[in-house]
Amino acid sequence: MTRKERFDQRNKQVRKLFYELQEKNKKWRIDAVIDEVAGKMFLASRTVEAIIKYEGIYGETPSTPNSQISLF
Repeated sequence: MTRKERFDQRNKQVRKLFYELQEKNKKWRIDAVIDEVAGKMFLASRTVEAIIKYEGIYGETPSTPNSQISLF
């Protein structure tokens, strides 16, 4: 299993745990759920938030391997 595959699997588990806890504890604020997931997955709260929102490097992978714009 490659490093990217491990990260993808981890991110799926983080999202799954987040939505399970959110469904189970409907009265909790979102940041309380994020903190709970962060504690269980040994990640920073900001990392969990970025994974859930698909921000930055936690977003979907580009369809082409070289997706940067060529300036020259």
